Formats: sequence, C-alpha cells, structure tokens
Amino acid sequence: MTTKQLAKLRRSGQLSGVKFVATSCGPMVIQVWFQQDKTMVKKLIKDVHGKVVTCQNLSQAYDVCRSAGVRQAELMQVLPHTETCSAPEDNLTNPSMTLCF
Repeated sequence: MTTKQLAKLRRSGQLSGVKFVATSCGPMVIQVWFQQDKTMVKKLIKDVHGKVVTCQNLSQAYDVCRSAGVRQAELMQVLPHTETCSAPEDNLTNPSMTLCF
C-alpha cells in the first residue's frame, strides 16, 4: 500500500482506519485497514520500491498521512511481554490513542 493508494482509498470512502504502530525496540510503521470484498484488509504503508515506510517520530508519520489527505490516526504502542511484567497468558491488549492532525 503506497501513499497514492491510501489517498485513493480515502477519496473513495473505503478507508476504515490508520494506525501508527510503535514498538520500544524499533521504528514506527503505519498500518492501514480497509474493506475489500466484504473482508477487512490490513496493510502497511510502503514506498515505491516495496519497502515498509518507517518513522522515527510522530511528526514523520503525520507528514506521510497528510500527503495522502489523512488527518486522523490511532497511535498504538506495542508492549512486549518482558515490559509488561505479567504472564503471556494474561491476554494483554495494547493501548491506543486517537490523534487528529
């Protein structure tokens, strides 16, 4: 999914949501989800060469989304089990926050 395809989804009204996925051990990626053939599809934003676009901070992620006309996303921080201090079977959820930019 390129930013050009993201813009097309947004214009057609098919875009269901955008998430900035941040981990403590790597850069942030941008996940897009949309409805295709009655199935929810999730894809990462990639550049024209097919490499996943990574962001070092929210400002970079905002710029990528703004270039496609997207002005809202969720920030989801993925917490590895070693950081949560609890057993893996506790069915943990990752916190998220809605961002408007």
